[in-house]
Amino acid sequence: MIKPLTSLRMFFALFVFLSHLAFLKNDTYYADVFNNIFNEGFLGVSFFFILSGFILAYNYREKFLTGSISKKEFYISRLARVYPVHIATTVIVLLLTFIQYGQGWEYLFQHIFLMQSFFLEENIHFSLNSPSWSISDEMFFYLLFPFALLMSEKLRGYIFILYFIGILLLNFQLDKNQNHYWLYISPFVRFSDFLLGMVLFDIFEKIKLSYSKINRSVFVIEIAAILLFVLFFVFHDDINISYRYSIYYWLPMAAIILVFALSHVAKEKSIITRFLSSKYMVLAGEISFSFYLLHVLEIQVLNYIKKLLSFDIDLMLFSGIIFIITLIASFLMYKYIEKPLNRKMKQFLLEPGFKSKSYELNK
Repeated sequence: MIKPLTSLRMFFALFVFLSHLAFLKNDTYYADVFNNIFNEGFLGVSFFFILSGFILAYNYREKFLTGSISKKEFYISRLARVYPVHIATTVIVLLLTFIQYGQGWEYLFQHIFLMQSFFLEENIHFSLNSPSWSISDEMFFYLLFPFALLMSEKLRGYIFILYFIGILLLNFQLDKNQNHYWLYISPFVRFSDFLLGMVLFDIFEKIKLSYSKINRSVFVIEIAAILLFVLFFVFHDDINISYRYSIYYWLPMAAIILVFALSHVAKEKSIITRFLSSKYMVLAGEISFSFYLLHVLEIQVLNYIKKLLSFDIDLMLFSGIIFIITLIASFLMYKYIEKPLNRKMKQFLLEPGFKSKSYELNK
């Protein structure tokens, strides 16, 4: 586990959470905050895709190269990672939609089998628990991962360059009614983010030994990576939305992931790395997957209750309450569903004796 990167997952899950506080967009006091800052939180998904490519390459490269893990074992470990929370949140959302509307079942097949992101129609790829479209993308990435991992570094780099050129062309060709799906949702295009993460791992492997000897400069490099991200964020309004859906945040995201992965192996740990490596920050990162799949449900349910009771409250304070409740629910989901069912699924699906091997397949 690279602890700083694990902790950063919660920060970017928070970005996504803020982007879904749609009840703020027309508020007298907070509309500008939402429209200019919170609404850009969709960038968190790019971070997750890039990080996923990096972490899987970090965890599995040696195992695949040495033959100590098979494709079957890898795929089962990924299913066990994703499905407990996916099924739990699907059950919750089906109960809620049935109680409130008496509908919501028509795209159950696509949703259960995480196929929804392959459909252009918004009512399909955002059906039921809408954030799960990105998990649909991830499952596609997992399918391709062993093949991408076993190709040469040079070939991976060439394919990534071709992806970059192709996305630039798409930015020129697509109209505003098409760019959201093809540049932000489509698993075929978003594989570029995942592949970027794998390329970053190749870079990490080449420079980690030299970087590990650095001491006092580490803090400065970390601050530079954070400031680069802040700079890109501050000027996002000057960039067309299609680029922000696709390649705009690649550079600062890549810088943050690479720098904090390297900080993990550095001889001297900065105050930032020590903070991100602390027990509670790592736990926050570990529950971020449950948080991500729960947060829209929590926003919808609590907002519905607020309207039902005609409860008058400052909306930013209300947002804070939703965040705290979602955090608590995420911890419970992680402890009682995600973690134990992850282990049980692997024990049930993998061949006898595999569970005794010293793999950390749930990372």
